[in-house]
Order: sequence, then C-alpha cells, then structure tokens
Amino acid sequence: MLDGSMHWMDYAVMVVYLIIVLAIGFYFSRNEKDSEDFLLGGRTMPYMAIGISCMMSLLSSISIVVVPGEIFKNGLTLFSLSSSLGLFLAIPCFLIFIRFYFKLGSFTPYEYLEYRYNSGVRTVIALSALYTRMLYLGTVLFTTSKIFEGAYGWPAWLTITLVGVIGAAYTVMGGMKAVVWSDVMQFVVLIGGFIVVVIILCVKIDGGAWGAVSYAFKNGRGVPQYATAEFYKISPYIRLTFWLLLIGAILGPLTSACSDQIAIQRFLSTKNWKEGFKSQIVATVTAFPFVLILMFVGLALFTFYAQHPDAGLKDADGVFFYFIATHLPSPLPGIFMAAMLAAIMSTLDSGMNSLATIWLKEVHQKYINKNMDSLKQVNISRWATLVVGIIAIILGLLLDSSGKWLAQSAAEIGVLFALFSAMILPAFLFAVLSPRANSTLIWLLTAYSIGDAIASKMWYALSRSTMQSWQPGDALSWAGPLSIWMVLIPLLVGGLFVAIWWLKRDASHKIRLTLLLAAAFPFGITQGLAVWYFFSSSITEMPMALSFAFHLPLTLIAGFIALRCCPKQPKEKYQGLTLGTINEPILVTITKPESTQSS
Repeated sequence: MLDGSMHWMDYAVMVVYLIIVLAIGFYFSRNEKDSEDFLLGGRTMPYMAIGISCMMSLLSSISIVVVPGEIFKNGLTLFSLSSSLGLFLAIPCFLIFIRFYFKLGSFTPYEYLEYRYNSGVRTVIALSALYTRMLYLGTVLFTTSKIFEGAYGWPAWLTITLVGVIGAAYTVMGGMKAVVWSDVMQFVVLIGGFIVVVIILCVKIDGGAWGAVSYAFKNGRGVPQYATAEFYKISPYIRLTFWLLLIGAILGPLTSACSDQIAIQRFLSTKNWKEGFKSQIVATVTAFPFVLILMFVGLALFTFYAQHPDAGLKDADGVFFYFIATHLPSPLPGIFMAAMLAAIMSTLDSGMNSLATIWLKEVHQKYINKNMDSLKQVNISRWATLVVGIIAIILGLLLDSSGKWLAQSAAEIGVLFALFSAMILPAFLFAVLSPRANSTLIWLLTAYSIGDAIASKMWYALSRSTMQSWQPGDALSWAGPLSIWMVLIPLLVGGLFVAIWWLKRDASHKIRLTLLLAAAFPFGITQGLAVWYFFSSSITEMPMALSFAFHLPLTLIAGFIALRCCPKQPKEKYQGLTLGTINEPILVTITKPESTQSS
C-alpha cells in the first residue's frame, strides 16, 4: 500500500480537480437568466458537446465499478448483448420517440403524455421516472463508495455523503451549460486516466494484452455460458439466461429513449431534432470503445491477480481501484481517481439537473405555482437540485445497507428498490404506436405493474435472505415452494373488487375506475406470486434464491393484448402524435403556465 506522502500527493491532485469543477459551475452561474437557459442551455448547445456529455453519463461509476468487477468475478456474459445490440439500438430508438418532444418544444418527455392521455397520466409517469432516476443516482453514489473503499479504504457513508454534496453544489451553481462543458473536460481526463492504467496493466501481465485476454477466456471469464444448454432456459434460479439478457438489451434502450430525462434533456438542448440525432450518434460511437476498454480491464485484472495473487484483495467490485492504489506510483493514483471523479460528476450533475427539471415542469409549475417569473423558475430549479442531491445520498446509504444484508454485488444492488419502472415504457410505447392508446389502460397497467413489482421484490428479498442463513436440516421456507394460498388470497381480493365494479354499473366513471384500479393492484400481485409459485414448485431439497436479472415482461405483453381490445381514440388525441401521423399537424393543445410559454 502507498505511504502517507504518496497519499497526500494523490489527495492534492483530486482537490485541484474538484476546485476546477466548482470554478466551472461558478463561471456559468453568472449567466443563467431563465429556466430555459439554466435547464436547456438556451437550446443552442453544439451537438458534438452534447453527444460527449451523453456518453459521459453512460460511463458513470456504475459502469466503471460494475463492468470490471463483474467480469473479474463472473465473466463477460452479463454485458455480451447490452454492450453490442443494446448500445446501438439507442440510435433507432431515438427516432421512435424524441422527434415528438422537439415537435412540442418540451422541457421533459412527459409533456407528450398529456397530449396523448391527460395531465393525471403525465404526472404519475413523471413521478415514477423521478423516483427511478433518483434511485439511479443513489446507485451511482453507492458504486462510488466502492471506488474509494477499494483504493483508500474510505467508509461507504463518507464517500456517499462527500461526493453527493460536491456534485449537488456545483450543479446548483451552473445548470446545463456547466454540466455539458465540464463533461467535455472530464472526457479528456477520463481518456488520459484509462490510457495510463491500460498501459501499466499490459506491462505487468506476462504476455501483454493478448496474454491478458487469452488467459481470462481459457479460465472461464469469457462467455462460456453460451456453450451450455442451461443458458437458454427461462429460469429464475439461473443467474443469467440468454433470453432474459436479450429482452433487457431491447427494452433498455427503448425505455431510455422514451423517458430518460438525463439524456433527453441534453438532446433538447440542441436547436432541432436533427442536431439531437447527431448527438445520439456521437454518444453511441464514442461510448463503444470505452465499453471495450472497460471489458479489457476486467479481463486483464483477472489475469494479473491470477499471475500475482494478493491476499489483500477482498472485494471483486473494488478490484480495479485496489490495483490503482497498490500498483501505480504516486501521483498517478490521484490522477486516475480524478478521472473517476470526472465520470462520477458527469453523471451526478446531469442527473440532478434533469430531475430538477422534472420537479419544476411536472410538479411545481403545474400544481404549486403556475405563474412564476423566469428568476423564480431558476431559483426553484436550484432548490430542487439540492433536494434531489440529498435524496440521492439517502438512497445511496440505503443501498449500502441492503447490499450488506443480502450480500449483493454492485451489479445486483438496485433490484430491491426498483418498484415503478415497469409502467413507464408501456405509456410511451403505446402512445407512439397506436391511436387506441388511452388513459384508462395506462392507469390500470400502472396499478397492475406496481402489484407485480411488489410481489417480485418480496420473492427476491425473502428467498435471498433465507439462503444467507440456511443450514442443512433447516426448512426451505421462502427459498422453497410457495404455498398456493399466497396466490389465491390476492386473486380473491381482486375478484371482489371486480364484483363490486360489476354491481356498480350505474355509478360515476370515476368510482368505477377507482374500483378497477383497486382490482388491478392485487391482480398484479397475483401475477408475481403465480410466477413464484410456478417456478418454486420444482424445488425439493436445496433452497434456491431468485436471480437479480430475472424479469419476464408479462405486464407489457398483457398491455399489448389489452390495447388491441381498446377502441380507436378521437383524431384530436393522436393526430401528429403517433409514428403513423408524425408529419401531420397536432390538433389538440394543452394549457401551459404563462412563464413556460414565454420562455
């Protein structure tokens, strides 16, 4: 391990970097005149800078920790489809959704949902996305703690709090311009840091770069699962399966393209959709070599520690940064950790700025104060950024606690808290594809998907915690077969609400919709528990825990079936707002706050 003076030099480099980042935020804070300037950079940002900024958000601490750590421990399989098919699907997915947001002059993608459905659907989907992305920022802070724990032994709570506070501080000051231009600077720093580490790894490994890859592949760190029959089964008890990875590689880019405020807000900072499309191409093309580098680092670290065993290495998630701290001469560890801070800050700044936008445009300006002047909008955005930062810190600490409870790796850490993501994609996908999409369908799918998610999280937490403490001779409990009564109880509750709905045929539409929502929620729980019951019935002797990657898109499939049964909506609800009518004029308008119209 490095001595005290070397640590001092490393810390000095990182402090200098943080001062530069804060100075960028202070510089741009002088020129923010209204919410469009603060949140969208005046819609005049160059596409090349926006593309690089989007790519930097992709390369968050999650990627930098999870990719090398997962490959070091389990191999390339988890990323085999998402880093190839999934990455390049982002380009056509852009064309499916984001042209509509430019057409409407939106600040957020959720404004589109009010045109297609109503303000209630817009708000509930926006709040669901707000929580989902705050959880993402919490995961960024959690994985950041793995970086500094592996390199310097910092406790998780210290890293999560310190980095979260610094990220919030400079994002509050500078807005979107600070976000984008600091990302461009961080891009340069990150390239330099990776070049240094890759060169040193290749020099230290017997056989160089080729030896690093070939040894790792020969010892199970490639994609050996592809040669096994088990990999092509659909089972919740197999850690990774081909079909579920394929589904994730397809649905992931679709979900991001329709609703990820972090990326979409950047694209909307360009002057039109064609410039935004160029930004998407730049983001994809520049991300691909970085993903390959991260994969190489994971393979090379496995080979290096096979050739040079180290008893001090305890955690696969922190292996990359343990190597940096123990095998790079000072101040190189400090330079590379500054590069890591670059990637982390690029994600935190964009995330906090984007979520502040959701709060301002989807909640505050719609329900709290509809007629704010430009200065008030900027001030609310700054306060919202600060609050988002605080919540992200809290979520990061909760993720650290849950990870210790369930012995989760960084690749698995967020699964327990992801409750509201399943409803987001259907709302957007149905809207752009079909004139039959309507608000009642989306409300029912929302309630249904939340119920299904709760059942799935119960399965994951209870089966995994049972596995943690199970000893031979113990009952299988939650890691064994599920009782049929667990499925029947929510099914009967849902059926009861349906019966009441049928008897209340003369009631108002609002009451009947409320009864259907009350039925959809337990029916969703029933679906999740039925899947649990079906697969767990084959367990006999040994306990088995649900894989973090297991998710069947049953709610999406059910939604498509229901969509086909819905009547076609009036033309003013879809003309100009579906892929089939995108070149036609929009017939309907929605009332916007005065300050939004003027900005």
